[in-house]
Amino acid sequence: MKVHVSIGDFSPLLRSPEYLFKNLRQTGVDGIELCIGFKSRWTPSYYTRLSKKYDLPIVSVHQPLWAATGICFDAGSFKVAQQLGVQCVTCHPLPKVSLQSDQMRHYFERLADIQRQTGLRIAVENMPRQYRGGALSRIAPLNAGTSDVLGVCKALKPYGLGLTLDTDHVHVAKPYEESWFNEVFPAVKNIHLSSFDGDKRHLALDTGDLNTVGFIRRLKEKHYAGLITLEVSMSKGITMLGYDFDRIKRSVELCR
Repeated sequence: MKVHVSIGDFSPLLRSPEYLFKNLRQTGVDGIELCIGFKSRWTPSYYTRLSKKYDLPIVSVHQPLWAATGICFDAGSFKVAQQLGVQCVTCHPLPKVSLQSDQMRHYFERLADIQRQTGLRIAVENMPRQYRGGALSRIAPLNAGTSDVLGVCKALKPYGLGLTLDTDHVHVAKPYEESWFNEVFPAVKNIHLSSFDGDKRHLALDTGDLNTVGFIRRLKEKHYAGLITLEVSMSKGITMLGYDFDRIKRSVELCR
C-alpha cells in the first residue's frame, strides 16, 4: 500500500519547495499531494523537475486555498493538475451554503464538466463541523451539512464525482465501524489520513485517538485501490522554517 504526503505553501513558509522534496525522500513516503499555492500555481514545470530529481511523483493536487474558501473558482488550477500529470484532484464543498442549494449544485456541475473534459478524477472532501477558529472561520464558515460524510457522498453521486475521506474531519476513532462507511467506500478516491485528540488536529498516526492499525487493516481487507495521503506535517497550519519530518516517517512506518 503506497503512502503519500500533502505539502503546501505555508509549512514551512520561508523554505524552498526543494527543502521539502529533499527531506521527505528520507521519510519513506511514496509520493506527494500538492496543495496549490503561490509557490506552485504558476511554476508546475519546477515542481515536475523536483519530483523527478527526488523520485517523488506528484500523484494528486488539492485546489488552492482561494478556491477552497470560495473566493474564486480558479479553473486554471486544473490545468496545473494536468501539467503535473496527477491522478486525482481534491476540492472542498463551497462554504456557507447547503449541499442542496442551487449554488452548490452549479458548483458540482462545473466540477463534473471539468472531470469529463480533462480525464482528471475529482474528489470532494468531507469537512469538519467548523474550522479551529481564526480567519477561515470568519471568511468561509462551513455549512454543517458538509461534515456529514454520507450526505456529501449522496450529493456527489449524480455528478459522478468521487469522495476524499478525511479521517480528522470525521473525528471518530474507528470510522470503518460507522454505519455509513460501507456505503461511501466505493466512492472514496483519496483518504486524507491523520489522527486527532480533542481539539488537536492532524496529528501523527502513532498518537491521538484514531485506530490507525484497524483502519489500514480494513482498507486492505476491502482491497482499497485509491490514494492514501498523510496530513500530519505540523500541529500548526503555518510555520516559518520548521517542519517535523519525523512525524511523517513514524506515520509511514505505522501504515506499513
